[in-house]
Amino acid sequence: MKNKKKLLVLSVFVVLAIIFSVVYVVAVGNHYTLHTKTFLGTEQLPRLEIKLSDDSVVRMADARMENEELVVVFEALNPGKTTVNISFEPEDGFAPLHERAFEVNGFHTLFDRTDGVIRFNGFQFIVYAALFVLFAVQFMTLWMFSDCRKRGDFSYAMVACGGIGIYNLVLFSYLLYRMLTSYIDSVVILISVVTETGQLLLFGLTPVMLVISVLLAVSNIRLIRNEGRRPVNMLGIVFAAVWFIGMVLTLGTNDSIMLLDISYPKTVWLILIYVIAYFECMFLSTVACTYLSTKYLPPFDRDYIIILGCGIRKDGGLTPLLKGRVDSAVAFEKKQYEQTGKHAVFVPSGGQGADEVMSESEAMKNYLLSIGISQEQIILENKSENTMQNMQFSKKVIEEHGGEIKDRKIAFATTNYHVFRGYILARKNGFEAKGISAKTKSYFYFNAFLREFIGLLVDQKWNHIVYIMLIVALIVTLNLVG
Repeated sequence: MKNKKKLLVLSVFVVLAIIFSVVYVVAVGNHYTLHTKTFLGTEQLPRLEIKLSDDSVVRMADARMENEELVVVFEALNPGKTTVNISFEPEDGFAPLHERAFEVNGFHTLFDRTDGVIRFNGFQFIVYAALFVLFAVQFMTLWMFSDCRKRGDFSYAMVACGGIGIYNLVLFSYLLYRMLTSYIDSVVILISVVTETGQLLLFGLTPVMLVISVLLAVSNIRLIRNEGRRPVNMLGIVFAAVWFIGMVLTLGTNDSIMLLDISYPKTVWLILIYVIAYFECMFLSTVACTYLSTKYLPPFDRDYIIILGCGIRKDGGLTPLLKGRVDSAVAFEKKQYEQTGKHAVFVPSGGQGADEVMSESEAMKNYLLSIGISQEQIILENKSENTMQNMQFSKKVIEEHGGEIKDRKIAFATTNYHVFRGYILARKNGFEAKGISAKTKSYFYFNAFLREFIGLLVDQKWNHIVYIMLIVALIVTLNLVG
């Protein structure tokens, strides 16, 4: 609800910026100040000659010298199109000619469309408004991201805020830099800033992604040595290879790939750059959210702690991975009781696999009893076969034991790479829960995290498809306009 209010405030800012921009352009757009970029070395205005193909569309309203540059102001009269030829007569008799293509729309806004470059009075206000909106977006996304972290509200919305924040920060910084170092006076230049941002982002993230790709590949080699050569244990190597191929395809210019000399249109090149940059932003944001979710410590007021199951030993004992989850839950509950005097009920969750001598929940219960946890402090969920069912069926047994789950404070314990996904699945099952993180081996962590990231992508595949389609539509539109 809080994030919805922030988005509402941001939407109001954006709408107001658009309204004020339109109003300002309409108010000042009936005049157009043409900077001829002709410097005469004097502040004395030469004799001018203005020729119009249709003098009912515009008229010259003023002419002056500004810092030795010839500046001519035109006023819109009626909707239509006209060409304007400007010549002047300096003392030596040389008379250069300026030819412009003007258009006046129904709002009496005068556009300079010379060579397809759109200029008009009030455009600078649009750039300032864009900066204002980008600043508001950056402030709001950082606020929402920080607020989610503080409240332990780890979700897809948090990932989106992080990804948008990364791109928006680059766009805002680059637009501000261009404004301070050069004059943005046309739609084409503004569009070039947007398109160049994708290239800057991709270039800037390359060192980070290179380090991550190397770590993933190296950890996969260790994983294969310790856990065997299975397809799932090679995801890091595959990811590194795909990323490298993608980077190779973006090298060079919009005419051809530098290494392969393969030609393709500028639009395809920009789409490739932006799609790769999009997934890099989402990947890095997911990394940040996953890491922060493992560092978040739930409040010590939990009523129930769900322990998410995984495989057990052939003799019914706990694997190191599952034991780590149970130990983390017990350590949290012990600390909660020491600080608040409140016990939490453990909910071991996991059914019996075809090759298991008992259910995972039963194995966890036996371990809990062996370390001194009382029978009354344990309720079992022994039907689930995956994490989604862990949450779904645990919710049912909690409600049977203690009433409506919305009135209960819930935590769940799982391995660190799995915590973020646990937040997502709990919310999908209609309740809020806070994650308790258990450690795992470093070489296993990177590959397991990558599996979780891929799972998140698949889970939100339609959202990502929509975003990519919007990127494609934006790039195509910008290239058509530019």
